[in-house]
Amino acid sequence: MKKFKSKKMIKKSKKRKILKFIIFILMTYLFSYFTFNYLNNKISYTSNKNFLNLLLNESNFKKENKLSMFNIIEDATNISFTNPISILDRGIKNNIIKISTTNEDDYNNYTELEKVSNRVENNDTREIKDPIIYLYNSHQLENYTKKDDEENTPNVMLTSYRLKDKLEEYNINSLVEEEDIQEILRINSWSGSSAYKASRILINNAIENYDTLKYFIDLHRDSVGYNSTTLITDDKKYAKLYFVIGLEHENYEKNLEFATNLSNMLNKEINGISKGILAKQGKNVNGIYNQDINGNTLLIEVGGVDNTIDEVYNTIDVLAKVLNNYIGG
Repeated sequence: MKKFKSKKMIKKSKKRKILKFIIFILMTYLFSYFTFNYLNNKISYTSNKNFLNLLLNESNFKKENKLSMFNIIEDATNISFTNPISILDRGIKNNIIKISTTNEDDYNNYTELEKVSNRVENNDTREIKDPIIYLYNSHQLENYTKKDDEENTPNVMLTSYRLKDKLEEYNINSLVEEEDIQEILRINSWSGSSAYKASRILINNAIENYDTLKYFIDLHRDSVGYNSTTLITDDKKYAKLYFVIGLEHENYEKNLEFATNLSNMLNKEINGISKGILAKQGKNVNGIYNQDINGNTLLIEVGGVDNTIDEVYNTIDVLAKVLNNYIGG
């Protein structure tokens, strides 16, 4: 009888241990879940940026060495420690192409571009009254494909003039920057990689002269191939666009939200016309693109080197319509 009771007590003791272990795991799970979500909501910008830098170093989080706690947090919050995009607003992460830390075109070939692509002068000399959008091209000589019937090689400055004209049809006044950025580079003996430094001078000058400016858009041309930059829908060709957002400044979340809203609205208008957002930071990457000046500052890559200016104009017309809807809203 005594021996039988001893076995029963041992059995109960084992059950208690199992129950305690289950309770411990459950409490750890709940503690990790609420703690991480609290910190994710309260974390400061500086910590957030440092955390992104840490995540971008893949050597810090190898799958085979990942701690069980990280697994628990990933399962609980849908945030991946090997995917920095998930640390950004989870409501917009699916709209981001990727976070890039790779080298980028520093525009040091602008002397070669000058041989095939001249700056475009606007013949419209009317005074701009109370503009709210500032349009500029940090890389003014990025060109598109020249058609046989075109005398000059079209370049990215034409996108700014087209967008200005289309916005005017919606009663939105905009200002196109016409100062020669190449001349600023030459005067200061700067290389092509200082193009954003040169355009920053012009932006600040525009802000001083026009206190009505609220939105700042830097239009560029991508360098990838035709298939990647062209959308054909309803027998009409469009030059695809995407937004570049620098992460290395305090305004990046506002700019990211602005870009996300426009990208979503563009794709509702013409499905697939926007490729989304390319977030950039790290070594050999600008990471700012003058977007620290204002929370409504964008860099938009419109089409590629193989697109025609007509395909680009088709896209600019849609962008003008979306900007009107966004600003009106």
